Amino acid sequence: MGFGIYRQPASNMTTGLVQMFDHPQLWQEVGYEVKEGELKDGSEVTLIRTEETSPLFLEDHSPIDDLVQFVCFDSEDEQTVWLVDQIRKNIEEDELRHDDIVVINPDPLSTRKKVGPIRKRLYELGINSHLAGVDTDPDVFFRPGSESITFTGIYRAKGNEAGIVYIINCQDCQTSMWNLASIRNRLFTAITRSKAWVRVLGFGKAMDKLSSEFERLKEREFQLHFRYPTKEEREKLRIVHRDMTAAERKRLDERKKGLAGLLEDLESGTITLEDLDENMIRKLKEFLLKK
Repeated sequence: MGFGIYRQPASNMTTGLVQMFDHPQLWQEVGYEVKEGELKDGSEVTLIRTEETSPLFLEDHSPIDDLVQFVCFDSEDEQTVWLVDQIRKNIEEDELRHDDIVVINPDPLSTRKKVGPIRKRLYELGINSHLAGVDTDPDVFFRPGSESITFTGIYRAKGNEAGIVYIINCQDCQTSMWNLASIRNRLFTAITRSKAWVRVLGFGKAMDKLSSEFERLKEREFQLHFRYPTKEEREKLRIVHRDMTAAERKRLDERKKGLAGLLEDLESGTITLEDLDENMIRKLKEFLLKK
């Protein structure tokens, strides 16, 4: 999921991949082995995990569909209602402790705002919670000795684990226009905070696509089949999915709006090509032909 192995490609891309190792052998160093094909640029390859790197401990007592679930909702409020009910069941029926449960919001900038309604509904049910690093000291994640559910942003989740992890608002991991590689890395990090059960939650069509991506992975029994991108393709992935600062995103948005307005005026006849600088038109033609 972090690499987008089974992600549907955008209309202007030849691959759905979000990122890729520059050195193919790194796949073997992180615990995969080649089942079919070759680990080299431009080649089809199928990778599998070995029993040594992925012991069947969890699968021996719980089915995959119980361990990992991608759950789609029509709205953020539906996500909240479902999550609150699941946490209640975890405590009252599944006999989990409060510190067995962690809720992660992948976007560190929106965590306090996004978890507020969820924590309010839990409080109304008599279930206490805390936001790590906000309601606690900076170095405190769980609240030892107290019954409190941990809510956290992705960065504070690093280095901490729990029996069940709920990851909310994951729809941005599918179609975000900015920093998609980093966003996918956050999803990967959040999933790996779980000792046993993972619930990946989100809403809208983007979440439906992310869930479908996971279903394609399951259908292949978690084997990774893809064409290894060439050096040129990897460079394009880095450009398309690169991290951008807020100032850079604002500048790009302004330029896109300006270009869209110009094209609209040309199509309507409000502006004609003769109104534009000939040198600018020539440079634009040369640039587009290169692409």
